Formats: sequence, structure tokens, C-alpha cells
Amino acid sequence: MGKTVHELYETTVVIDGNLDDEATQAVIEKVKTLISSLGGEIKNITDNGRKKLAYKIGKLSIGYYVHIEFTAPPTAIAELERQYRLNEQIIRFLTIILDKPLLDIRERVLKYGSAQATAVPEAGRPESQPA
Repeated sequence: MGKTVHELYETTVVIDGNLDDEATQAVIEKVKTLISSLGGEIKNITDNGRKKLAYKIGKLSIGYYVHIEFTAPPTAIAELERQYRLNEQIIRFLTIILDKPLLDIRERVLKYGSAQATAVPEAGRPESQPA
């Protein structure tokens, strides 16, 4: 039998921002446990905290944002997202695969992101023409 291939994913979960800190952490722990139970391995968690939503979702205007990078078999994603839909405390979610081109872009942004902002050509003079 062949070895199961694990892909690298990132899931962003928006939790009901009206929950208290203890309830919010319980939802995060539930998501982490779910990922592990589906054969996943968590690599990184970025907790961005409470933020105002761009638009109301139901009656909610504040969400608690958490990004989780993890490896898992591709078959786990459908069940993961099904469980998100069943959890009323999770108001939005998005799971993407972090493939090589996306990781390369992320690495370049981290390395050169602020440096490129200062290397803007002078207004009115295209870069291809000498000064």
C-alpha cells in the first residue's frame, strides 16, 4: 500500500466575537482536536483576536480570527469543513492549500515586502528611460 500524502493547508476560522475568552479558547481547542483526529498535524497558529467584521453576519459585527497552518490528507478537508458548518460558534471559515507557488510568494513578501515599498520610481519618469 502507498503512503498517504499529506498536503499543507491553512484554515482561517472566524468565531463569534461575542463569546467570552474562555468559550473562544474552547472553540479553538475543539478545532485543533478536530484537525488532529482527522490525521492532521498543526504547524502554526496565528491568533489575530477580535476584529470588526467588514459587514454584519446575522446580528454579529465582531469576529475572533484564528489562522491555523497544518498538514493533513486531502480527504480530511471535507469533514473538517462539515464540522465547521455544524458549529454555530464558527461564523465563517476558509481553508486553502498552500502549494509551492503560494509559499514562494509568501516568502518573497516576507523577505522583500517593506523594501519594495521604498523602491518606487519617481512619478512621471518610466523606469525604462534613463535619467
